[in-house]
Amino acid sequence: MRRGQARKGRYLTGQQTGSRRLLPAVLLCCLLAACDAAPLGDDYSEAKSAAAAHEWTRAERLLERFLREADDADKRWEAWQLLLTVANATGVAARSQLEYLDTMLEEFADNDARCKDILRRMGQIIERQRRYERAVDIWSAYLDLDGLSPQDNVDGYRHLAAMNFRLHRYEAAEDALQQCLALPVDDSAKLACMYDLADQSAARERWQEAADLSQQILDSRPGDALRGLTLFLLGDALEQLGRPGEALSHFEQAREIYPNPDVVENRIAYLQKKRKNPPRRQGGTETK
Repeated sequence: MRRGQARKGRYLTGQQTGSRRLLPAVLLCCLLAACDAAPLGDDYSEAKSAAAAHEWTRAERLLERFLREADDADKRWEAWQLLLTVANATGVAARSQLEYLDTMLEEFADNDARCKDILRRMGQIIERQRRYERAVDIWSAYLDLDGLSPQDNVDGYRHLAAMNFRLHRYEAAEDALQQCLALPVDDSAKLACMYDLADQSAARERWQEAADLSQQILDSRPGDALRGLTLFLLGDALEQLGRPGEALSHFEQAREIYPNPDVVENRIAYLQKKRKNPPRRQGGTETK
């Protein structure tokens, strides 16, 4: 996706778009019904007051009118942020929110810090829509921005890898996570990428690789949230590798910190039952 690609500027001023003052049809009626000549500053101030009072329809109408006429870039950015908040509060469809964000992306194309916020929002919405191909484009554009923090880069590569994995582009997903692991950041900041790589390995039934990566994470002493996930993943891998005793030990360690305790208890109960009633070989001899 090229950030500078031309788009219709639905909320850009005359200076910014010339004759391209087009609004979505669903919003045009609202604007025509609200064409009293209040000062622009009053529109924005009143919109903030309306939003604070949860008068969402009025706030939306005032912000749309403000964005049609205002020129100050910082004020426009603030107004867009408030409009997105209003849209979320009123349950505006994801498609309409993406139209807002697409217009914002054109308007602030030369400001990477603002594009970062816009692209992150777009990526999250599009992921929820399960439009994984489009999400790959969005997260690729996000990672192409200048000035990303180490955590921004980690988050971007994780999202990019997850979307490629959804598309069954396993090599591309692995490559994204390897790029994350190669970032010049503290090792602790990259453990989430290592976990994703282990999880994807398990999903592809590459059990030894999943076990090795999981053990590397545990050796790095992660926080409880990641430790719980990793203990469970390692237990799963060890069970698949035919090492049920070690698997049971790891499930037991995960039982207090894994986000879904019932799942852990079920795996523990299954392995304990299996230990008490081991399968028998042909001829009636118990396996060891």
